[in-house]
Amino acid sequence: MESPKSSTIHDVAKRAGVSLSTVSRVLNDSASVSPQTREKVEAAINALQYEKSRAESLKQPQATQMVGLVIPDILNPFFPLLIKGIENASKIHDYSLILCDSENDETLEQQHINTLCDRGVDGIILIPSSGATHVEKLVKKGFPFVFLDRFIEMEGASNVTSDNEEGAYQAVKYLLKLGHPRILIITGPRDLSTEQARLKGVQRALDEEGIASQADLFVCGKYNQEDAYQAVVNVLQKKTGFTAIFATNDMMAFGAKKALEEHDLKIPDDISLVGYDDILFSSIISLTSVAQPTYEMGRNAMMLLLDLIHERITTPQHIVLRPSMVIRGSCKRR
Repeated sequence: MESPKSSTIHDVAKRAGVSLSTVSRVLNDSASVSPQTREKVEAAINALQYEKSRAESLKQPQATQMVGLVIPDILNPFFPLLIKGIENASKIHDYSLILCDSENDETLEQQHINTLCDRGVDGIILIPSSGATHVEKLVKKGFPFVFLDRFIEMEGASNVTSDNEEGAYQAVKYLLKLGHPRILIITGPRDLSTEQARLKGVQRALDEEGIASQADLFVCGKYNQEDAYQAVVNVLQKKTGFTAIFATNDMMAFGAKKALEEHDLKIPDDISLVGYDDILFSSIISLTSVAQPTYEMGRNAMMLLLDLIHERITTPQHIVLRPSMVIRGSCKRR
């Protein structure tokens, strides 16, 4: 066994198979190291009987000028503008952005976060695939962390979101004012905070008009075009009466449009259609949609993360931006 005098921080890094900065972070008890990596480094320290010097004890891990971004689905056309807002803000402040796709898989999401921590990023922005309880320890330790788009109720956590309840309320209220009391609602996964808030907005609009919500007018499209298409086909085959559709994202509205057209129903003459997100393709098909301030959400998330990294703020922040309706040609008064 090597003597303590012959062991250096370089030896520890080599034995553990990690970088010098990772060893430094373990020595300084930084929160930005995954439990598995911390265990490897500590095992190497014990095996080499390494003892850090006083100078090393006082030295803090150096900032890497890197931040991590974990998104749930890189193919979803809602996210590019969000990423652009983050990237532009990071460039202005000389930070590099590492992008990871969790593919809506919580296990993969956790692996990405562990990898980002092991690479020594200074902070992380996460659009969670679900409850994200696996990051609670990081947040509680004060590691710079911002949840984006999807709200997570977690002690010490900072969030940047859009007012999803208000956006959905505006959409349904608009259709009701056009004389459409029977509106088919295509929902996304109901365990997501965005969907829960949008459904609250739907219910608020219906309640104000004294319209009881009916189970047969709520179908799940899972936030994707294919499932929404099939859900609308199923409703049409059952001959459920409705004169308008509100899809809680634009991809589901595209699926609904396809199903309607295949059944010789014209938009807006036969059925009015409203989406949510106002992604780029929505204007091409003249879809009325709820526009989220997507770029601003990304920019705000990055600016908030920088404030946390540089300790300009120490208490959790909750930023909520307001959406707006974009009226195009997919709706008609009944």
